[in-house]
Amino acid sequence: PIWLESSNVAALSAMPMSCSCFFAAALTWLVAATAFKHGIDQKGTIADAFELASHETAFVADEASENLRRALQYAAAHPEEAARLLSEPAARQLALALLPAGAQQAASPAPTDAVREPERRLPLLLMQAAAIGGQSAAAGRKPEEGSSGKNVDKNVKESADEKSASVPSSSSFGFDMSKLTVKEWEPFLVVAAICAGIFAIVFELVHQRWADADLTAAPDYGEEKHEQQIARLFSGVVPLIKPFFFGKDSMTAFGYVSVIFLIGMIELLLGLISMVWAKEFWDTMEHKNVKRFFPLLLDISLLAFARIVLSTYSSYIAQMLTIHWRRWMTNWLLTRWLHNKCYYQLQLDPSPAVPDNPDQRIQEDVRIFVEQTMMLVTGFVQAFGHLVSRLPILLVLSPTYAFAVWYCPGWLLYVALIYSGVGTLLAHTIGQRLIMINFAMQKYEAGFRYDIVQIRDNAESIALYGSERCEEQNLNGKFDWIVRVWWLLMKYQKRLGIFVSFYFQTSVTFPYLVLAPNYFAGQITLGTLFMLFDALGAVKGGFDWFLSSYSVLTGYRATVDRLSNFTTALDAHAQTENAVTFLPELPKHSQAAAMAKGLSISLPKKSGGGRELWKDADLTVAKGEFVLLSAPEGSGKSCFFRAMAGIWPHASGEVYTPTETLFVPQKSYIPEGSLKQAVAYPDCADDFSDEEVRAALKAVNLTAVQGRGLEERDNWRMSLSGGEQQRLAMARALLLKPKTLFLDEATSAMGAEGALELFALLRAPGSLPDGAAVITVSHDVDLLKPVHDKHYVYDAEAAEWMAASANEKGDCGASTI
Repeated sequence: PIWLESSNVAALSAMPMSCSCFFAAALTWLVAATAFKHGIDQKGTIADAFELASHETAFVADEASENLRRALQYAAAHPEEAARLLSEPAARQLALALLPAGAQQAASPAPTDAVREPERRLPLLLMQAAAIGGQSAAAGRKPEEGSSGKNVDKNVKESADEKSASVPSSSSFGFDMSKLTVKEWEPFLVVAAICAGIFAIVFELVHQRWADADLTAAPDYGEEKHEQQIARLFSGVVPLIKPFFFGKDSMTAFGYVSVIFLIGMIELLLGLISMVWAKEFWDTMEHKNVKRFFPLLLDISLLAFARIVLSTYSSYIAQMLTIHWRRWMTNWLLTRWLHNKCYYQLQLDPSPAVPDNPDQRIQEDVRIFVEQTMMLVTGFVQAFGHLVSRLPILLVLSPTYAFAVWYCPGWLLYVALIYSGVGTLLAHTIGQRLIMINFAMQKYEAGFRYDIVQIRDNAESIALYGSERCEEQNLNGKFDWIVRVWWLLMKYQKRLGIFVSFYFQTSVTFPYLVLAPNYFAGQITLGTLFMLFDALGAVKGGFDWFLSSYSVLTGYRATVDRLSNFTTALDAHAQTENAVTFLPELPKHSQAAAMAKGLSISLPKKSGGGRELWKDADLTVAKGEFVLLSAPEGSGKSCFFRAMAGIWPHASGEVYTPTETLFVPQKSYIPEGSLKQAVAYPDCADDFSDEEVRAALKAVNLTAVQGRGLEERDNWRMSLSGGEQQRLAMARALLLKPKTLFLDEATSAMGAEGALELFALLRAPGSLPDGAAVITVSHDVDLLKPVHDKHYVYDAEAAEWMAASANEKGDCGASTI
């Protein structure tokens, strides 16, 4: 910085590139000292001084000698420019600041000629030049008369004694960083520590007042299974990983892993080379071996380039594996969730241990699990690789005497292992409750998001009721629990953070404290010391992996619990056998299109007390019949339909329905998307031609979508009225053409004319297959009875279907149908 502040930047920049700032300053005072020594003054030529000075560098057998010679040759060709350079005080200051540590000793009062060691001669000449200041520089002024070798030696001695006063600041703004010591800052450190302690105490006493929430309420962790023991912290991980890596996509998975592993091994090798480079570099610096300095810089540049490229593509390939794995795992869970109506069975299960919010577990938890698994495994493999690769070096280079006192080969390994082991156990003791807190946080976040989605899905009803204030109050109450859990999370993260920060702050000084006695005792060199720092840091970093990752592991454990509980629930419901037996076929001479025999249905114990709705009920519907079923509210007619569909778990008996059966509920689900997909549901849009879809919409007279393209996308539940949605559901029946059609209040939102119009359409030839049966559940008996062949009502005493009139009873030949 001093040199750059001088006015000779232009003069210095004109020199050859091989002449650095240091050699420019050395050249300045080498020439000045030579001029003084040989009595060159204004009567002589400055070129003579440069010529004589060039011989003074002959004893330096290294690259510096060649640089100085080149600089001298350049200066001899430009004597006036060199004279200006030699007269600058900044050059003198820089030369003195850059003197080697042994220059003071070299500049002894002994005559210059008495110094015989070549390695001390050049520093001495520089000190001599610095001692005489600018008085005899080769700027044209001759030294004072009477100057002699003794005067020079005297000046050298005085300069050496006052070097600390004469050396200017080595930094800008006149601030000398070289004179700073920690001792000068000790009063400030004491005050800072006291202030930090006072701040922490006061903050802990008052900060909870700013929470704006009741922090005394304990969160609901649910009754799902949780793991907190350190020995079982990774239980449940293998069952979630194994299907991907050992399933049909195992080749792809292991292909990614193999590439990442190969790159990791190369990076480990480069890390070892980097450690060897560091040892040689610091040894080079210690011995001031300029010849090896620049080749080492080239080596580290090549090493850095290779590591940057490999690290970048290793991360990129890991991201490729992450998205591939996440896609596979999402499909895996979706298939299991949708199989055997598990998604519906989980909602009906009254057990409090049943996992909630499957949407969050499939979308959010899968993403977190895959990403954090990749991060943790990568971190562990890297830490383990560094540990294994550095461990032999640590054992080989480890001093045989522990702390330079006790004989104990390999003692650095034992110290690192004990230090990390104690830290890991303490971290788990302090932070293990974070697992439950993270689980609760994910639970409340998912519940809050679910309630927001409920408002979106029921926006019309909420808007008509004008219940915004109620919904806002409900959402604020849900978010208050998020605030409470967040403060609890902060509390325990703060405790863990204090310990982890303390641990790693002490880890910074740990290698120095451990190895300093051996270095001061001369048992290891500076290069070996830095090599041991790297090896010990890598080994200790491997041991510290668990502790450094503990905060992430607590959230990871909560995610594993949520996914493990979810898959366990899916397995349990997938293996649950339906008590209703579905007959594959009826006797050959049977004319039934659908049949239920001995069907008993009850409510869940938790919500309905296990009340029995139907007991040994029978129902037989002949081919081509339109049958109307009516019953009072709460009698369980919808549960009867669910049992016939095989989705009601609290039922038993025998049921037969043909494969081509369609159940249409009162409020049909209409997916967002294209109009064609909305009509084709539950099949895919590509299963039907555009002409077939348009014909079905025209047949049910759905005028609301006339003129709209089949590929037009919309939220059809919001854009269509209730009656229009029921007309769209009838269009599905015309497309699918089931052999048995179950309608549960499927025309309740229509007017009388519209309902009769649709039933007339169903009876029209070609609308349904020949012999198709229609079973309708409705309260509008007077309207729909004329368009049905038979009518059955619910007998509350017998808990079964009975004919509505004596004539129908006679036709059927029994009172129980």
